[in-house]
Amino acid sequence: MKNFSEYGVHWIWISEDEQDVNQYVEFRKEFFIENLTGKKASLFIAADSNYAVWMNDIFVNCGQFNNYPEDKTYDVLEVGEMLHSGENVLCIIAYYQGRNSFSYLKGDPGILFYLDGGNFSIASNSQILCRKSRTYKNGPIYDITPQLAFAFMYDARNEDHWLMKDYKVYDSWKKAKIMTGQEGIYKLDLKQRPLKKLDIHERTEMHIITQGVFMRISEEADTPAEQVQTDFLSSRLLDDLCPGESQKPNNFAADVFQINPALFDANNGVYFVIDLGQEEAGLFELEVETDEGTVIDVAHGEHLDDLRVRASVGGRNFANRYICCEGQQGFIYPFKRLGCRFIEIHVLNVKSRFALQYVGLRPVEYPVEEKGRFKCSDSLYNRIYQTGVRTLHLCMHEHYEDTPWREQALYAMDSRNQALCGYYCFGEYDFPDVSFSLLGNSLKEDGYLEIVAPSQIEITIPSFSMAWVQEVWEYYLYSGRLEAVRRLAPLIEKMMKAHIGNIRDGLLITPNDKRYWNFYEWADGLEGCIYKESPEPSIKYDAPFNLFFHIALICGAKLFEAIGELERAVEYRAWAAYLKECFHKKFWVESKHLYQTYVGGIPEKEHYAELTQALAIYSGVCPQSLTSELRHKLALQENDMVKTTLSHSIYKFEALLGEPDKYGQLVFDSIAKDWGNMLYRGATSFWETIKGADDFDKAGSLCHGWSAIPVYIYHAYILGIKPVEPGFKVFEAKPLTNALYHASGKVPTPYGDIELAWEKCGDSINKHLCAPGLIRNMNE
Repeated sequence: MKNFSEYGVHWIWISEDEQDVNQYVEFRKEFFIENLTGKKASLFIAADSNYAVWMNDIFVNCGQFNNYPEDKTYDVLEVGEMLHSGENVLCIIAYYQGRNSFSYLKGDPGILFYLDGGNFSIASNSQILCRKSRTYKNGPIYDITPQLAFAFMYDARNEDHWLMKDYKVYDSWKKAKIMTGQEGIYKLDLKQRPLKKLDIHERTEMHIITQGVFMRISEEADTPAEQVQTDFLSSRLLDDLCPGESQKPNNFAADVFQINPALFDANNGVYFVIDLGQEEAGLFELEVETDEGTVIDVAHGEHLDDLRVRASVGGRNFANRYICCEGQQGFIYPFKRLGCRFIEIHVLNVKSRFALQYVGLRPVEYPVEEKGRFKCSDSLYNRIYQTGVRTLHLCMHEHYEDTPWREQALYAMDSRNQALCGYYCFGEYDFPDVSFSLLGNSLKEDGYLEIVAPSQIEITIPSFSMAWVQEVWEYYLYSGRLEAVRRLAPLIEKMMKAHIGNIRDGLLITPNDKRYWNFYEWADGLEGCIYKESPEPSIKYDAPFNLFFHIALICGAKLFEAIGELERAVEYRAWAAYLKECFHKKFWVESKHLYQTYVGGIPEKEHYAELTQALAIYSGVCPQSLTSELRHKLALQENDMVKTTLSHSIYKFEALLGEPDKYGQLVFDSIAKDWGNMLYRGATSFWETIKGADDFDKAGSLCHGWSAIPVYIYHAYILGIKPVEPGFKVFEAKPLTNALYHASGKVPTPYGDIELAWEKCGDSINKHLCAPGLIRNMNE
C-alpha cells in the first residue's frame, strides 16, 4: 500500500465541460534535472481506464490493471535509463472508457502519477498541462463488440508531434483539474498491481498472402467494419499493384510495397491480407509512407473462411480506421489488444503515393514460464498438448480470458478449466488467485457472482457461481496457499447462505427472473434462455444446476475444514447429503435408467444429456450401484442423449476415467478425434466449440481457453499425477498405460517438481519417478 497524498499527488483530468466517454486525454510535463546522479527513477502511475507513457520521445509502457473502481491499483515503471541531465519531458495519453463492458466496470475519469528520481520528483497536480486528444475520435462511436466496447478512429492529419521533446506548447493546453469525489473513487492510498506487468514483444513478421483492388459501395453511415465486409474485392498479382517498386530494407521484416497510384480513385482502393502465422494477441502497429488524407481501414479476424477477414458479423465490428498525415509515419494502438491471426487493410484516397512498410501486432503476453512438460509416443497427442498450452497462454493477461478476440472476459466456468490446466503446465499461482478474487468480489446479495468480472452486467449465469467455489477449492489443493481461502471464505459463506435459503424439498430451485441466464453448455436444450416475458408460475428444478451446487457444497465444506471452521463444514456436508438423497428421487427415470435434465416448469419437457449423467457420476450423487451402468451409456456413441461440448467434456472424461482400464482408451481417442480435427483444419489454438467459426451465427471463437482441457487430462491420467494433500505435498502417481507405448513429463508443484516416465517393455511397464521432498501416496 502506498499513500500518494504524502507526495503531493492528486488525481487529475481535463475540465468537466470537456469530459466524455471513450475519451483520450494528453498530459505533458517538461522538467529540468540539474545533475542526474544515477540511472534509477521510478514512475508510479494509475488511471481509469488505461494509460500509455513516453519519456523523452521513448515509449515506456502501457496497460492499467482492470480492477474495481474503489480498489484501483498503481504500476511502477522504471524510467531511469531514459532520463538525462538538462531538459526532460514526460508525456502520457490516458484513456477513459466510461461505460461498462465485460472487463471494465465504470469508474470516474482520472490519472495519477509520481516520478521519483531520488533527488527530484514530479507529481500529478494542477500544474500539469493537458488537453483532449486532437487525433483520436473522442466520444461515443461504434463498438467492436458489446463485450469490448469502443473501437478506435485515429486522424493523423491533426497530429502536432506533442510527444517530441522539442515540441512547443500552445494555447490548446490547459492546466489539469484536480479530481475529487465520493470516497474510494479518488483515494490516494493504493495497492500495487497484484500481477507482473505484461510483456510487449517485438513485431510479428508481415506475411502478405493476398492482395488486390476493391470498390466501395457502402453508405457513409456504415461502420468501417461493415464497409470492409461489403467492399467488392478483385484479386491482383503483387507485381500488378507495385510493378518494380518493392524493396527489402534491413529495418523491416517484410518488403516495402510501393503501390501504383493509378489504382486509386474516389471509390476504389487497394487491399492486403496479412497472415501473422498463428493466433496472436497484441497491440496493433502500422508503418506507411503516403499522402495526407489516405484512409486505412484495418480489420482483424481469426480465419479466412470467406476468403477474406470476417470484419462485420452480427452487429460486431472487427475493424478500426486510421487516416494518414503527409509522409512517413508510424502508429501503435496501446489501449486495447487485438486477438487475431489475420489482418486485412483497405486503403483509400491515395493521391500520389502509398508505401506499405508494416502492418501487424506486437504480441502482449503475461510473463509465465512453461514449467510443466508432457511428451509421449503419439505425435498427435504431443501436438494437442502444445496447442493447448498456447491456447491457455493466449487467454491470460490481467486475468483469465474466455477469448482474446471477441470478449477478453473473465468467467468462472471458463477460468476453472484454464486454471486446472495451468497448474500442470505453468505451476503459477498468483494469476489464478487474482482472477478468483476478482470474481469473488463481484458477489451480489442473491448469492450469485456477476457473469464476468470486473463488471456490472444485467444478466448472470447461476451455474457459473457454483464453479467458482470449486475452482477456489482446486486452487488450494494445487497451490497449498491457505491465505487465499481465508480471504475468500466470507464470500463463500455468504453465497452458500443465500442458496441454502432457496432449497425446497432438498433441492435448489432454478432462479426465475430476467437477471438469470440458466446456461449450462452450448448444446441443445442446455444453452438456457436469457430473457422471459414473465416468470413461470411453477417451481422448476434443473439437474445440472443442482449437481453443480452439490459440488460447490462439498468443495465449500473442504475449504472450511482447511481453515478450521468445522461447524460450517459439517453444515455443508449435511446439505450435500440431503441433496444427494432428494436428487435421485426427483430426476431418475426408471424406464430409461437415466437422469432427466429438468423437472417442473410449464410445460415440463423430457430432456436427457450426457452432461447430466457425467455430473451425477463426477459429483458422487449417483448411487454406486448405478454408476457402472451409467458410465456404459455415457460411453456409447449412440445413446440418445445431447452430447457434451468441448468445454464441458472434462466432466464426461473424468466420469468415464473412474474406470480407467475400461474407458481410458475411449477418452483418449475422443480427444484425438475432436482436438485433432481442429488441428487438421489449421487451428493454432483451440476453438470455442467444434463447429469453429461457423457457430454462434458465424461469430465462433477460434481461441478459447476453456478448450485446453487435454493439458489436464494428459497430466492427470496418462502421467497419472494428482495432488492428495494441498500443494502436492502428498500426491498420487497412477499412469494409464493402455493407450500409448511410452510417456514422460514434469509437473511443477510448490514443493518441487514431480518427474515421471514410463515405457512398455514386452508385457511389463518400466517406470521412473523423481519427486524430491514430496511423498507419494502408497494407498493408490
